Amino acid sequence: MRPSVHFLVPLFALFLLTACNPFATPDNDTDTLYVTASRDGAGKTGITGQVLAHDTNLPVTDAYVNVYPDALSNLLGPSQFISSPTDAQGHFFIEAPPGDFYVVARKRVSGDPSGPLSPGDLYSEHKRVKTTVTNGRLSIVDLRVAPMQAPMFFKKAVAEQTTTTGIRGVLVDAIGQPVPGSFAVAYTNDDVKRLPDYASTLSDGQGRFVLYLPKSGTYYLGARVHAWDMPRPGELYGKYGGENPEPVAVTEGTFVENIRIVLTPFSGNYVEGKSRRPY
Repeated sequence: MRPSVHFLVPLFALFLLTACNPFATPDNDTDTLYVTASRDGAGKTGITGQVLAHDTNLPVTDAYVNVYPDALSNLLGPSQFISSPTDAQGHFFIEAPPGDFYVVARKRVSGDPSGPLSPGDLYSEHKRVKTTVTNGRLSIVDLRVAPMQAPMFFKKAVAEQTTTTGIRGVLVDAIGQPVPGSFAVAYTNDDVKRLPDYASTLSDGQGRFVLYLPKSGTYYLGARVHAWDMPRPGELYGKYGGENPEPVAVTEGTFVENIRIVLTPFSGNYVEGKSRRPY
């Protein structure tokens, strides 16, 4: 049975988080907490804060903080920005441009920065925590995490579980160097300028990725540093097969191996208005 991803925010938890942060106020959406605290960025713009355990209020190390431009995906799947693992005091920093963002924290038992959450993994207990980033300032967002009690799988942009069907490969730049911390994305047709149907694990230090698929079929592949937002000029971006995406046939129960996707700086024009929608 597929569990619901629409978590209700307990009133007492909302009270606790608001009481701990006088700059946190409920948004118009009753499931959203709007955090307004910020400080001078000393030349940086983005989001900083601390990840804490809900039950003990102690810092949580090695958690990842994800930043989404909107809630279209229910804050699941690849985010626009992701932090490095939190430090020994649970602190994180993410450089982000001015704008409104949703911020969530997750720590998987596996240590992976992305993928489906499983029982025992930690996640932000509030479905939506929102902040506004302003130029030259750092929004201060403290996030409390609690253990998952039931499996939760990403919808749309990530396969619902590890499967025996999929694609393995590597992401490289124009001179063949690995591109870590990025995603391969898969589409069920050749329209690759939209929300991907599936996304891979985050590529490792050698640029290697695994893309789990729910079934056999023909897929078109791309690769992104960020799976959200239209690429900006200079951002690494690629399509398997180049400008004319090449289809990849995947057979049930097998993995297509050694797919190599080359990412080069995006040279197209950034279109204002697409920045808050999946590309």
